[in-house]
Amino acid sequence: MARRTPVTKKLGRPRDVDSSETRNNLLDVARRIFARDGYGATTNRSIASEVGITTGAIYHYFPSKAELYAEVYEEVQHVVYDRFELVLAEPGTLTDRFSRALDAAVELNRSDSSIAGFVVTVPSEMQRHPELAELLVPIRNRTATFIGRLVAEAVEAGEFLEGVNSAAVEDLLNAVLSGLAIFSTVTGDVERHRQAVTALQRFLAGELVRGRAPGR
Repeated sequence: MARRTPVTKKLGRPRDVDSSETRNNLLDVARRIFARDGYGATTNRSIASEVGITTGAIYHYFPSKAELYAEVYEEVQHVVYDRFELVLAEPGTLTDRFSRALDAAVELNRSDSSIAGFVVTVPSEMQRHPELAELLVPIRNRTATFIGRLVAEAVEAGEFLEGVNSAAVEDLLNAVLSGLAIFSTVTGDVERHRQAVTALQRFLAGELVRGRAPGR
């Protein structure tokens, strides 16, 4: 009687784990290429080539390039604002907490500069590509929510002097965060970004310039 050949089990991780890793790798690679080349110039072929899969395999994970972009954006929102939410969990004044948010932004930029590089292009990409606007509008409110809570809690604590427009403060803080992100992307210099943030933190703390001498 012929001996039955034993079935050899395939070693390694389960297929669903491999699939999850491929999906995460797709998001990481896509973020870097979108940040570098822009949405219009980025192709599924260029992303697939760097990931090491076929172009057609991308559609197993994302039905379109626009859907992939939206998923990258949502992931970036989670990475950035989950970190910023930790700032809200710690006590302190508005300037203390905003300063910690700036520190978090520095660390994020140091660990992966493509995060800021991607974020700063989103508004212009939405204007150029209406299909992106439709997908991103429902998920782009975390910036405003974070700054809004920061300012609202400062108002509740009575931190502002009389006559301060809290809405204008929100606009200012949003402009500062986005402006520093643009600066880091344009310069491509993580250390200059850190130094600019440090200078701003000293300014907020009243430690940047000497006070004017009496009578001058």
